[in-house]
Amino acid sequence: MPTTPTSRRRPKQARAEFALDSILEAAARTLEAHGKAGLTTQRVADTAGFSIGAIYQYFPNKDGLVEALARRELERLTALMKEALAQPAPFGTGLNARRMIRAVAAFIGDRPRLYGILRAEWADAPPDTPIGIGMLRYFEMISSALNRENPELGKRIACDEARFVLFRAISGVVLATAMERPQYLGTDAFEDEMVRLILGFLNYELGPDTPRLPRRMTVLQAHESCEDSSHKQQ
Repeated sequence: MPTTPTSRRRPKQARAEFALDSILEAAARTLEAHGKAGLTTQRVADTAGFSIGAIYQYFPNKDGLVEALARRELERLTALMKEALAQPAPFGTGLNARRMIRAVAAFIGDRPRLYGILRAEWADAPPDTPIGIGMLRYFEMISSALNRENPELGKRIACDEARFVLFRAISGVVLATAMERPQYLGTDAFEDEMVRLILGFLNYELGPDTPRLPRRMTVLQAHESCEDSSHKQQ
């Protein structure tokens, strides 16, 4: 029986997907070993076992490599988080916060050095780029899950600043833990403290009368301002 055009394309497509995955994995290993500054297409080619010409068939330069890897890993994290938040959480239990921590800890703990580099790519991506759109989708999924558990929690991360702070707080602590105290990951004590961090951030509100410092005030000036306020109250 003659081979159909569709069946002839499948092996070629499979080889292309295998090559692409191999190149991205080589890029990940190169980033872990040498950092972003040490990433070169030649190093990636050597690690992948391909010619440098094969690398350029898929990516125009090393920035394109990093962007593709960042997109792939963001999609993987999003899938992990979606699975973690799929089940409903009883009102006010903080169960979704605990699920979030486990998903992020599982993701970061697997390859902390790589994640430390990629999370900066995610945070710096303009909102109209594929990575920026992926980040918005990621945050919207978390906001929706928190909103289902407690509508007030979802509102707290409605603005970009709040999302950025919460994202950096969670990922930063988990990343530092994976690098410095890996034995903490997976323990109830660590998970409890992380839930406290998330819920404290979500539940604490600043009132309209909250004192604020003038712009461009130095640390010394801020300290003197606090002392003046203290003396006046006495």
